[in-house]
Parts: sequence; C-alpha cells; structure tokens
Amino acid sequence: MKIEQFWEEKEKEIGEKIIYKCLIEYLSGYQNFSGPIWGLFFYTKEALYFQTFPKKSWYSSLFWTKKEEDWGSGYFNFRIPWQDIQQITFPEKKSLIQRIFSSASIRIKLEYLYQNKSLVLNLIFNSERDVEALKETSSLILFE
Repeated sequence: MKIEQFWEEKEKEIGEKIIYKCLIEYLSGYQNFSGPIWGLFFYTKEALYFQTFPKKSWYSSLFWTKKEEDWGSGYFNFRIPWQDIQQITFPEKKSLIQRIFSSASIRIKLEYLYQNKSLVLNLIFNSERDVEALKETSSLILFE
C-alpha cells in the first residue's frame, strides 16, 4: 500500500479530512496505557488521533495488509475530541545555545477530560515544525 493510499483510507475510515500528520512518541496519559511508544499523530477539525502499529518498524507496518483484528495486542490507538481538550502546554522556544547542547525532542502536555476526569497526555515531538503546526491549529480550533 502506498503512503498516499494509506492516508486516503484513513480519512474514509474516520470520515474527516486530516489537517496534519506526524510521527511522535507517546509517553503516558491515556487511560492506563504507558509508553514510551512511537506512533502516528494526526488531527482533524473534530479530534486528535494517535495510532501505533504492531510490527517492529512503524514504516513497514504501513504496508501491512492484515485486518486490524489479526494484529493482536500490539495495536494501540486513541481519539480525543477537541472539545474535551482543556489545555495544551507548549515549552518555550529554546535559545541557540540550548538547541546545540540539548535534545531535539519537544515535550508537549495535553490536558483533556475523560469520563469527567482530567488527564494529561505526555507526548514527545521531534520537530519544531510539527509543534508549530499543532500550536497554530489548536489556537484556531480551541478559541473559535
């Protein structure tokens, strides 16, 4: 399966156009599932999504043709509607010196409601571009 085809099928599956997509590392915060685990992070006008793949390489899993129920317990995904998001905490931009001597990863905390309980997702992004896209989209959607 080609990557473009994967995303077209994903849009059909969720019934919405995907605004942005990237690879992130999930650390904790969704029910009782703890990471770290790498996966695809994407969002639409209605919700944020995270999806992992059961195979060792996430990239090779994009070409996996088995049905979801055949994948077993290695498959983890979630959907959080924008309306349930209370706050997203973005770190301050790093100075040039900090960027040189620190990790490129950027930790985001996303506070959301789940069954009337406030929870916090801890996510690691590896690209400032991905963080800026989330910041821009969230400010548009959350403050409409």
